[in-house]
Amino acid sequence: MRTEIDRLLEGILKTQQTLGEENFLLSPKVLSDFLRNEHAALADGEEGVSHAKPMGDATEHVASVFSSVSSNSSQSASEVTEAQTSDNVGTPPVVTLPSGTKAEQWQWLKEKVLSCPNCLQHVPEGRKPVFGSGKLDADIFFCGEAPGAEEEEQGEVFVGRAGQLLTKIIEAMGLRRSDVYIGNIMNWRPETPNHIGNRPPTQEEMRFCLPYLIGQVEIVRPKVLVALGLTAVNGLLGYDMNRKMRDCRGKWFEFHKIPLLVTYHPSYLLRNGTSASKRMVWEDMLCVMKFLKMPISEKQEGYFL
Repeated sequence: MRTEIDRLLEGILKTQQTLGEENFLLSPKVLSDFLRNEHAALADGEEGVSHAKPMGDATEHVASVFSSVSSNSSQSASEVTEAQTSDNVGTPPVVTLPSGTKAEQWQWLKEKVLSCPNCLQHVPEGRKPVFGSGKLDADIFFCGEAPGAEEEEQGEVFVGRAGQLLTKIIEAMGLRRSDVYIGNIMNWRPETPNHIGNRPPTQEEMRFCLPYLIGQVEIVRPKVLVALGLTAVNGLLGYDMNRKMRDCRGKWFEFHKIPLLVTYHPSYLLRNGTSASKRMVWEDMLCVMKFLKMPISEKQEGYFL
């Protein structure tokens, strides 16, 4: 784990040197939050995490190193304005759904998100906020963490490679994508320097967007929520530094009185596409299907064995 954090820090510092510190400077707090969430992402199925250095010690170490490197800059970390950091997300909105049909409530909430000033200030010019989509009477609600590059470009949820894989998983269950609802906690793609690459959202960012996600859950009222990845789990259930993906994957929790099952994010399978990993995710989907009393064929039972 120490190696992963050092590698990440090295990449950040190299980027800073390339761009010039006047163009890119993260405060120690922002960097610590970022690495804490990166730790959660790395924990998605990584067996070696159990031997990791405690994250509190690691983030303090990295923050202190970053502060010392930044001390020679003409602009100190303490002088970074709120607008330059991901902490400036504002107070979470109060969402009270209007009376009306599900379709009318969903349209109202979508328009509220797409016109949200705080969401829009985090979306680059020419890109779009992203709202959930799918069947408003769906039994299954898949929930991820945040949009990626393809999603913010199209303004549609889960349309990149991970989304394409999720569609295949849904079809393997005997469903169509239009039979389920798919959303993210975040309505914007977490910012990165020059919009290159992805990073996990901070707890503050997810806390701001969570009321919009809860509104969608209240409209759809699914029978099952499926949390995709540890970052989404922490966003839904609250951050727990001791929570490991291997401990909560395949287990049932509850979110707003709705059963919630945890599984890996499709992007994890893109990075670790072994038959064993695929089988674990498929066993989770079988668990959902059995909970909903969906028909399961012998062929489906044997996928990835």
